[in-house]
This record gives sequence, C-alpha cells and structure tokens, in this order.
Amino acid sequence: AERFQEALAATRPGVGEHLLAATFEFTTKARGAKHLAYPPVVAAGADACTIHYSNNDKRALAGDLVLMDAGCELDGYCSDITRTWPANGRFSPPQRAVYEAVLRAHLSCIAACVPGVSLRQLHQISVLELSRGLAELGIGGGDAAAIAKGPYRKFYPHSVSHWLGLDTHDCPTVDHNAPMEPGVVLTIEPGLYLPDDPSVPREFRGIGVRIEDDILVSEQGPENLSGPGVPVMPDEVEALLAQAAL
Repeated sequence: AERFQEALAATRPGVGEHLLAATFEFTTKARGAKHLAYPPVVAAGADACTIHYSNNDKRALAGDLVLMDAGCELDGYCSDITRTWPANGRFSPPQRAVYEAVLRAHLSCIAACVPGVSLRQLHQISVLELSRGLAELGIGGGDAAAIAKGPYRKFYPHSVSHWLGLDTHDCPTVDHNAPMEPGVVLTIEPGLYLPDDPSVPREFRGIGVRIEDDILVSEQGPENLSGPGVPVMPDEVEALLAQAAL
C-alpha cells in the first residue's frame, strides 16, 4: 500500500496514466515484489466509470480524479488496493461529496468484517450505504430505500468484496453466504460510477470513485492490512498530495 504514495507523488495535471502504472510497478518490484497481482487500472476522469479500464493511455487533466486499482504479489500472497485522488491536489465540492458517500460505505463495511458475517451481508451493507449516498446526491430517482431495491445497480454494478490470498480472487468457489472465520482475508471495495447521462446532475457526471482495502478477519475485530500505507480520509489525501508537490 505504501507504494501508492509514489504514484500520488508523481501525479500532476497532464501526467500519463501509463506513468502512474509504471511508477507503481517499479516501486513494488524494487522493494521485493516478484509480480504484479494483475494488470493495474489507472483511470483518469470519466475513464474511472469503466470498472476494469486497462488502456492506461490517456492523461490526467486538471479537475480530473485519478482512480488506481493495483496490487502486487509478495512472498506468494496478493494484494488488491484502490485509491481515488484529485489530479490537481484538491477535490472539487461534487467530487468530495461522491468520495465521502463511498468512504462512508467503505468504513461501515470494514467495521462489519467480523466472524460469522458473510460476503452477502457485507454487500447488502454497501448497497444500503451507497443508496443513501445516491439519494443525498439527488441521483437514482427516489429515496434510499427505493434506490436500494434496484436503481443503485446503474451506479454500483459490482460486489463489495472477494476473498484474497494466493490469488487475487482466492478462492471464488467459496460461497458468498459462507460465514467468515478468523484468519480470512478479503477486500472491501465499494464504488460509485456516475456516467455522462441526463439522469445524473451535471456537476456529478463523469465522476468515478472506488476505495479498496485488504481486511483480515479476527476475533479482536477487523485489521486493515493496507489502510496504514496510504490514507483514505479526503483531508489526509489532499495533505499528502500537497506535501508531494513541495
């Protein structure tokens, strides 16, 4: 996770998505990673609304958010982390509003990562929280309860989690209704992807945000294995970018 800091430090308006991907690959391998866990996603601006965008061939412009989903393999185990940050160092008010809605879902789901809870239950928590966020943003055509019945899928089309270990999706044959046990590692990755569409207020169009951490389930409570490496709180993200710009 700390290698994300180098990517943030390399971010300026006009930076190429490919350069940020290369920065992450170089810094992880320089510190012992044998492989990347999967091809990194570095998506600036509206490209962040494409879930598995992998072209990494555009430039981040002033006013864009940069979404990077990347991980490496170290000692046989994979990481899978996503951060979203402003290319110019400051979230605009609409960007921050979407980011904070995703962050609220992210933190709620992490808190629920305890023995006995299933991935299915975690996903439902994310749906409820993100539906509430969409309603507050004026997106989705109704209140949170109505949005959670289905309209949210247009803006949140993936699961909040998957198992993580020797493979990035390890292992997909474990049922999402299975109760989690101590020692299980999983991702928590809610997101909102707001297309350039008349159903979305103009100020939010083209904003895509995902936040992802790797969580260890234990009897003592959830342990965020990736969180200490790079911040998620918006003020801390901006402070890190400002420090890197000095």
